[in-house]
Amino acid sequence: MDSLKRSMKYSLIFGICGCFVIPVIFEMYANVSRDFALLLFAAYVLAAGFKFSPLPAKDAMLGITCTIAYSGVLAIPAFLLVHPRVKSLLEKRSKYFTLAFREQVKFIVYIALIFLLMYLVWLARAGFKKAFEKFRSNSEKTKGYIDNAFDDTQDKEL
Repeated sequence: MDSLKRSMKYSLIFGICGCFVIPVIFEMYANVSRDFALLLFAAYVLAAGFKFSPLPAKDAMLGITCTIAYSGVLAIPAFLLVHPRVKSLLEKRSKYFTLAFREQVKFIVYIALIFLLMYLVWLARAGFKKAFEKFRSNSEKTKGYIDNAFDDTQDKEL
C-alpha cells in the first residue's frame, strides 16, 4: 500500500475514533478531572502522531490535517449522541456538572492545541531520522578517511 493510501486510511480511522473520543473527553473534563481528561486526549493524539510519523511529509501532513478535520466536524453530531447517555449515567451516580461558556471555549482551545502535537511528533521523528542518517553518513566517511590515512600503498608508490 502506498503512503498516500495509508495516510488516508489512518486519517479515517483516527478521525472517526476522535469524533467519539472528544465528547467523552469533554464529559470527563467537566465532571471527573480536567488534567486526567486532557492527558488521555494527549495520549490519543500522540498515538495517532506516531502512526503518521513514518510517512513522507506531504502524505503525513495531509493525513494529520484530515484527521483533525474529521474529528472536529464529526464531534458535533457525536456529542449529540454521547452527551445524553453520559449525562444520564452520571446523574444516576452523582451530580452532573455543566461548564460555563468560557470553560467550554477553553476546552476547545486545549483540544486544538493538543491536536498540534500530531504535527510535532511527525516533525520530531523526521528530525531524528535525518540526524541519524547524517550521523551514519559521517561515521562512514570518517572510517574511509582513517582507512586512507593508514593505507601503505600510496607511500610505496612515491
